[in-house]
Amino acid sequence: MYRITAPTCREIQVDLPTSKSITHRALILASLNSGTSEIVNPLFADDTRITLAALQNLGSILHERDAVIECSQPIGHLKKNKIFLGNSGSSARFLIPLAGLVNKPVTFYGESRLQQRPFAELFLALRQLGLHLESTNQTLPVKVFPKPIRGGQITFRHLPSSQIISALMMTAPWMQGDLKLRLPLRTPSLPYITMTCKLMQRLGFSVQFQGREIMITAGKPNYDWSLRIEKDLSAASYWVLLAMVNRMKVVLPGVDLPSLQGDARILEIAAEVGSRVMLYCDRIEIEGDISQGLKLDCRDIPDLVPALAVLALFAPGPSRLLHIKHLEYKESNRIAAVQQNIAVLGGKSSYDHGNLKIYPQKKYQGGIMRTYNDHRIAMSFAIAGTRIQDIRIDQPECVSKSYPEFWQHFSFYQPVI
Repeated sequence: MYRITAPTCREIQVDLPTSKSITHRALILASLNSGTSEIVNPLFADDTRITLAALQNLGSILHERDAVIECSQPIGHLKKNKIFLGNSGSSARFLIPLAGLVNKPVTFYGESRLQQRPFAELFLALRQLGLHLESTNQTLPVKVFPKPIRGGQITFRHLPSSQIISALMMTAPWMQGDLKLRLPLRTPSLPYITMTCKLMQRLGFSVQFQGREIMITAGKPNYDWSLRIEKDLSAASYWVLLAMVNRMKVVLPGVDLPSLQGDARILEIAAEVGSRVMLYCDRIEIEGDISQGLKLDCRDIPDLVPALAVLALFAPGPSRLLHIKHLEYKESNRIAAVQQNIAVLGGKSSYDHGNLKIYPQKKYQGGIMRTYNDHRIAMSFAIAGTRIQDIRIDQPECVSKSYPEFWQHFSFYQPVI
């Protein structure tokens, strides 16, 4: 357990980790490519290590050297018939379709929380495409039997996660025919689908995304490519939050803009509610402030919601975070986790029909912040502790899921023995 302390400086510089979302996708696309693929500056964290190990078990040859991962052979020959996925929903959704492309059946399983998360829509889509899966409760564990995946057209009426679409998009080049996906009217986390589309196009895949329809041309890729992973803007949100709630300056070197990541939106939000955001060719500088409450549609930015909820505690008026129901199915039920911790601090919130309202208070109290083993809950409420005395974070090590160096960069804490 860590006790958070107040900042002892008015300006900090943080070298962000690289993007977890892009690293996941790059590893998958490299392992479906018959050419030589090079991933420069990948994120080495719990979730990406899970994806890396699983791809190696599916037959991909991936070599690590310094800050580079090189892939010299795609998946195909299974090494291990049971693959553990921890609590990584991204790994699970991206990898399950690939099991149809190897030479033997494979079973995927994970931690108890992962085995509570919804996979029914992904399983249904894969069965429509001709894949045979066995699962007792439409979740993990699931056994996948290798079989040619037909391709064709799938129309989605409901999506609990955009990762289902990204998973099918990345698998599509190995299908027997072209794949056409029609998205529902309300698609959660749509920028992550756009990220997958743009990344695939950048690496030479034939992908078209117009309106609500995505078309991917079948044909196994055989390219040589090198991809440098950009800085993680979901991770940036905690430092933007630190700047805003403490009215301090934060410098983030090496951030690429425009970005493939939808969470670049955090910089726009900061500017909209009173911070000064300065963009340079080699860095971003944030001089933090918050002069109004938030009213945000969060359908496209679910990973920012815990940080935005903490920010709302220090706003001059009530805040509304809208369309966040899909956060119930993340590493934790993030809505319940946020509300529980706000209540411990003496704050007030209400949740109804997918919308969270937070009422800032003049005074808060310290207490133990339960993380529910969720990295984004831990990092967000650590920032709250820089303004509220005697906040303690349980399970602080859970940040290794996406940001192993967080506590080293943060430094405003003391271990509680």
